[in-house]
Amino acid sequence: MIEVGIRELKNNLSAYLRRVTRGEHVRVTMRGRPVAELLPTGRSRDEDPALRRLEAEGKITISRVPRPSRSVPRRKAPRHASRYVLEEREAER
Repeated sequence: MIEVGIRELKNNLSAYLRRVTRGEHVRVTMRGRPVAELLPTGRSRDEDPALRRLEAEGKITISRVPRPSRSVPRRKAPRHASRYVLEEREAER
């Protein structure tokens, strides 16, 4: 795991993101204290060694139920009052 300060990360973000896409973990520090970790996406929670260790120690339980989709169905846009007035005028002609 790589440790990097916020300023260094900001100045070289693209380089660090390339390393993350190759599978490396980046720990971000602020004044020498860890504040965040950058991990590659697409990994299942079962593949994370830290989570597996915590589960083995009995400190956490990893859900085996898949997450629900976060997409919200689009609703049809409401019709504006002006549309009703125009339709009524057209019908009167």
